[in-house]
Amino acid sequence: MMEMPLLQILEERGGAARPRDIYGEVAERLNLDPEIRNERKTCTGQDYAVFDQQVRWTRQTLVAKQLVAGDRGIWELTDKGREKLTRVARGKVVLVYSLDNGLAFLAHAEEAAGAIAPESLSLIMTSPPYPVVNREYGRFTVPEWLDWMSGLVGLWRDLLRDDGTLAVNVMDVFQPGTPSLSPYVERFTLDAIDRHGLHLAGRMNWHNPSKLGAIEWAIKRRVTPRNTLEHILLLSKTPNPAWDTRRMPAEPYAERSASQLASDARRASARRPGGYDINEAAFARKGEGRIPSNLIISGGVGGGGTYARRCRDAGLSLHPARFPEGIPRRVIQLATAPGEIVYDPMAGSNTTGKVALELGRQFISSEPVLEYVQGSAFRFDQRNDFRAYPISA
Repeated sequence: MMEMPLLQILEERGGAARPRDIYGEVAERLNLDPEIRNERKTCTGQDYAVFDQQVRWTRQTLVAKQLVAGDRGIWELTDKGREKLTRVARGKVVLVYSLDNGLAFLAHAEEAAGAIAPESLSLIMTSPPYPVVNREYGRFTVPEWLDWMSGLVGLWRDLLRDDGTLAVNVMDVFQPGTPSLSPYVERFTLDAIDRHGLHLAGRMNWHNPSKLGAIEWAIKRRVTPRNTLEHILLLSKTPNPAWDTRRMPAEPYAERSASQLASDARRASARRPGGYDINEAAFARKGEGRIPSNLIISGGVGGGGTYARRCRDAGLSLHPARFPEGIPRRVIQLATAPGEIVYDPMAGSNTTGKVALELGRQFISSEPVLEYVQGSAFRFDQRNDFRAYPISA
């Protein structure tokens, strides 16, 4: 599970890095619980960090596979290791597998948009890599991320039906060297509204109780709480997208005692302290449960399950940033009707496509990393309508 993230981190750092600069970022990409990240043990009188030792063991495994070289002080990516990180060439869109109601492309999001009919999608649901504010981590800076995503939003807008929805999963990041949050989420939202004419139709929040806190600020210095929330921004082409909460599972009513219910019945006036005159009959329990909320509570995704097992058996790396099925399930139910098309332009292990099919929708997915697309096929290849195609990246 650590092999692909470790190779990617080395590539992003120019092909080589010191071990002490890698441990924390591997933990972050795997979304480890703080207790696991900080676990220590003693063996023959020597105290050691369990997770750091696991990373070192992963490095040793990669050395045996000739994917990493170098001594223990500097870890280097080999040519064979770079080949394992194969990404599709720019400008190419390759169909890797299909089903009667699904298409999976090997492609960057920019090129994949050109292979999809305009105004054909009811939902675009994706979780892009989030930005970090220091180039040494090898990812986008915030300004680069905002520029890149603005370009994609412009492409995606043209693919949506007039009543369609764009759902983007993002999380907070810190300003350089401080525990203050970057306002990039707000800037992205305003750019989608002001530049591309989209509407902020709503938000959902994903609460992950096991989410790892910021290592520097929450764990080491203890100056900020552990942030367990990520955001799902819901943007639409019109102020009234085709949403229907009746497609979502109802939530159970809160427990109320017999005395509470009797007190409600004896209430002399339905006028509330805020001045509203409430029709109590309109709020009577009808048996179907409460209206669904916009809060999703789910832990992260572990290394178990059929997808993970089959990837390991095939020697393929697990995608390190898989989100739980409950996230796309809730958004798909709200924003689409059965038979409509859902697209994930940064599909990873294609959780979105799997859930879309289970809910009776069609899916399109695109992902630029060949190994991740190959692994995602394990979610579907037991189906009778699964078809695989020769790959030329």
